[in-house]
Amino acid sequence: MSANLAVLELAALLRSGATTTTAIKQFQEEHLSEFQKRQFRFIWEVARESGGNLALSLDRLAEVFEAQQKQNSELRLAFASPRATANLILMLPLLAVLFAELLGLSALSASFETSLGSLAIGLGLVLLIVARIISLRMLEKAKPREADPGAFLDAVVIGLSAGLSPKGSANLAGRKCVENLATPVASEQLSQLWDSVAVSEKSGIALTGILSARADALRHRLWNRRRTALAKLSISLLFPLGLAALPAFVFLAVVPVGIGLLRGAQ
Repeated sequence: MSANLAVLELAALLRSGATTTTAIKQFQEEHLSEFQKRQFRFIWEVARESGGNLALSLDRLAEVFEAQQKQNSELRLAFASPRATANLILMLPLLAVLFAELLGLSALSASFETSLGSLAIGLGLVLLIVARIISLRMLEKAKPREADPGAFLDAVVIGLSAGLSPKGSANLAGRKCVENLATPVASEQLSQLWDSVAVSEKSGIALTGILSARADALRHRLWNRRRTALAKLSISLLFPLGLAALPAFVFLAVVPVGIGLLRGAQ
């Protein structure tokens, strides 16, 4: 079962008349990731403390989980390509040496018998380690991580729906954000909130609708930034792989094989 279905089942239990205590006992929390559990507790506590509609709040959270699942799946697929490319290129020198040994060229043993071969293998190993370290750091930095930049605005909507003022909703959401998500509200999210309040007062458009739309926009913007970063990663990896991994291939594969062939011809 996916996370959004688990949350929808909980909302259905609440609508059927089950108490919050009974419903939460039947909630299948094991289907949520650790970050999703924090998201759930955040929304749950804001709704409980503000007096908001729990079922409607959970419906919205289920929509968020479903969208995040689709976006994260796309990002994982996009991340798999540069990671696989980096691993393949880094393994090529070792695979070439292994293949040469299987063919009986004795490239390594022949290389260690000469100063040139020993130097080439040493340089190749150093370059390969450097390429590995740099590429792993780049991959780790670009690795998609769970985040929800729209959670605060959704929480404010819950407070507003319960009758709280924008300031009261923001204070409650900000406090629960720190308690459950272990992070203060970003300045961009606060800016979006008060800008939405100004737009609502001038236009008469419902503030809750504006905030929900902007929460989704923040999530989509984050996904676009990560997708762009992963697209750039494939190009960025060419520098450590091209400047270190390919020369390592020459030192670890081409030079030893060449020495092995020369020694075999003598």
